[in-house]
Amino acid sequence: MMAVLAAILLLLFRAIRNLGEILHLWQSGIKQSRFYAVRVWGARRKPLVMLLIIDTIVVVALICILSARIQML
Repeated sequence: MMAVLAAILLLLFRAIRNLGEILHLWQSGIKQSRFYAVRVWGARRKPLVMLLIIDTIVVVALICILSARIQML
C-alpha cells in the first residue's frame, strides 16, 4: 500500500515537471526555446513538446490505474 502511494507521488511529481518544461518551452521565444531544447534535451523543440505531452498522458493514466488499484484494496 505504501509503495503504491509512493509510486503515485513520484509519478505526480514527474507529470508536474513535464508540464513545467512544456510551459517553459511555450513561454520562451522561438529562438530561445529552440536553443534550450537542443542544448538541454538534445532534441528539436516540436518533437520534444510532443514527447513531453505523450509522457504526461501516460503518467496520468498510470496514476489513474494505481489509484483505482488502491480503491479496490
